[in-house]
Amino acid sequence: MQTKYFFIAFLIFISTSCSDTTKTQSYVPHAKEIESRIYIFGIHPYLNSKKMYLSYRPILDLIEHKIGNIKILLETSSSYENYNDKLYNGHFDFSLPNPYQTYNALSHGYKVIAKMKPDNVFRGIFIARKDSNLTSVSQLRGKSISFPAPSALAATMMPLYYLHIHGIDIQKDIEKKYVGSQYSSILNVFSGYTIAGATWPPPWEEWKKENPIQAKEMEVVWQTKSLINNSVIVKENIDIKIVEQLMEILITLDTHQIGKTLLNNAGFEGFAKAENSDYSIVNDFLQKYNKVAGISQ
Repeated sequence: MQTKYFFIAFLIFISTSCSDTTKTQSYVPHAKEIESRIYIFGIHPYLNSKKMYLSYRPILDLIEHKIGNIKILLETSSSYENYNDKLYNGHFDFSLPNPYQTYNALSHGYKVIAKMKPDNVFRGIFIARKDSNLTSVSQLRGKSISFPAPSALAATMMPLYYLHIHGIDIQKDIEKKYVGSQYSSILNVFSGYTIAGATWPPPWEEWKKENPIQAKEMEVVWQTKSLINNSVIVKENIDIKIVEQLMEILITLDTHQIGKTLLNNAGFEGFAKAENSDYSIVNDFLQKYNKVAGISQ
């Protein structure tokens, strides 16, 4: 009888052990079940959404490939206001804002890790129809001028300050039309809705490539001094290893042929390492700008 009970107990032990082993093994995930970490990369709308995707998606694909096991979603924005709302609410994990947006983002949980180069392309330009025969800023008095958005540093703030130091009362002498995008600022001039429009070199060069016939009727009439270029910023709580890998990939893009091709297609030279303190120069400009234009939004 004891032998019978011992045999039954042994069977129960074996059954339980097998069951426990099976249960333990069921919690071991297969490699294909491990999900990639997903990050959102937002870029301020200095290009239209299609051109933005064509310019930056291949670069993000390269970053995904080199880091491995991450996904980076490229998110465009319909306007500067739309982008600003998302940026200042911490929606993006990584982002490429203009220097003014960069300066503001530092108080919203972001830090600078790199910047676009070179800095000398970050300047405002005024474009006009050639048949407008603009030769002096004094000809703008009483006229409408198009700008992308109040928060566009190179294409709005810097041009407005340029007009101020050249004798234009930017509050009274001109009518400012904020049209929502760089291309809209250009198109308003081409269509004759404004006598001049402000933008900055990258979207102007892209517009000329896409519209070579119309571009023959247009010209750059004035340009501002340059400032520090757009930054690459990251949320402060992102895994430091991911941040360091992404930064290294960006700042070495112009050192190999694949990267050079991607940069050439995107229309800029590359990235350089940067940090928060590099953007203190923006505050210096804002101090001067706000005295003549009011507090920037």
